[in-house]
Amino acid sequence: AKAGRDADKPFFAYLAFTAPHWPVQAPPATIAKYKGRYDAGYEVLREQRLARQIALGLLDPKVVPHDFDLAPRWDGLSAEEKALSSRRMEVHAAMVDNMDQNIGRVIDALRQTGELENTVILFLSDNGAEGLTLTGSSTQASRLRNANADNSLNNIGAANSYDAIGPGWAEAATAPLWRVKAFQTEGGTRTVSFLTGPGVAPGVGRTFTSVMDVVPTFLELAQVSPANRTVGGRAVKPIRGKSWVNWLTGRSERVYAPDATFGAELFGGRVMRQGDWKLLDRGDGQWRLFNLASDPGETSDLAASEPARLASLIKAWDAYAAEVGVVLPESQLVLQRPSGR
Repeated sequence: AKAGRDADKPFFAYLAFTAPHWPVQAPPATIAKYKGRYDAGYEVLREQRLARQIALGLLDPKVVPHDFDLAPRWDGLSAEEKALSSRRMEVHAAMVDNMDQNIGRVIDALRQTGELENTVILFLSDNGAEGLTLTGSSTQASRLRNANADNSLNNIGAANSYDAIGPGWAEAATAPLWRVKAFQTEGGTRTVSFLTGPGVAPGVGRTFTSVMDVVPTFLELAQVSPANRTVGGRAVKPIRGKSWVNWLTGRSERVYAPDATFGAELFGGRVMRQGDWKLLDRGDGQWRLFNLASDPGETSDLAASEPARLASLIKAWDAYAAEVGVVLPESQLVLQRPSGR
């Protein structure tokens, strides 16, 4: 809570949790709440979450979800493998639970100090679900820590364990989207966020936004001009993101104009968006084209049937890459390969 001589000044607070990133670790009592919850496996969980999204009106039942393509089939695992996998997910759920409890403490403090109704709060994740298997991690340090930890069934989640949920549970978490963190597919980059505060219109927003928009949005809310091009006497690049304020207050239906382009690159994966269209190289050097309005699961590649749009977006990508200085890696050691289900 604010106190002292600055108590009457506006404030900005940034709270970054490591949870629920690996290693999965949580208090035993919280882990116990989820015992047995995931014994049916990640394929069942994915179907349950898809059904729940449809029931809540968050997902059109006509949408075709992308299937698993990174994890082995649950029914192909041994009893021991299933038990270990379920335990990892129980601990992961406990981490989310514990994080939620601590976010609640922040909300309670704002409420008790009378600041809650005058505070804009944004909660978001930085990427899609993490699907890394630590035994196959690209970093030697992670492999060694995993190998030297006590990852026995009943110890997973303890401070001396070092494990991760793996691709199966991650692909369940990103349903109906394709793949997970580290890929430029929707499952790797599209995340849920929550924003509340004075003047923010209630509802579910579906327009495209980017984490790059957070800075200009909060600057406008704070009535601070983003025009300053120097910080501490050092020249800085102009902000590329767009403010959400007109959209949040109901004065605009979208943040980015339908003809605006938006490019990105990660671990050799490339993407160029324009309106509902998305040009994608998932990291194998092959361009694919999707209409995310009708196919958020990226199941139907339209590159062959839309050659003019494909060429236009490739040209836009080339211009973006030249402008920002994209340097593609020689290999993609961090990306997991499909399991061959």
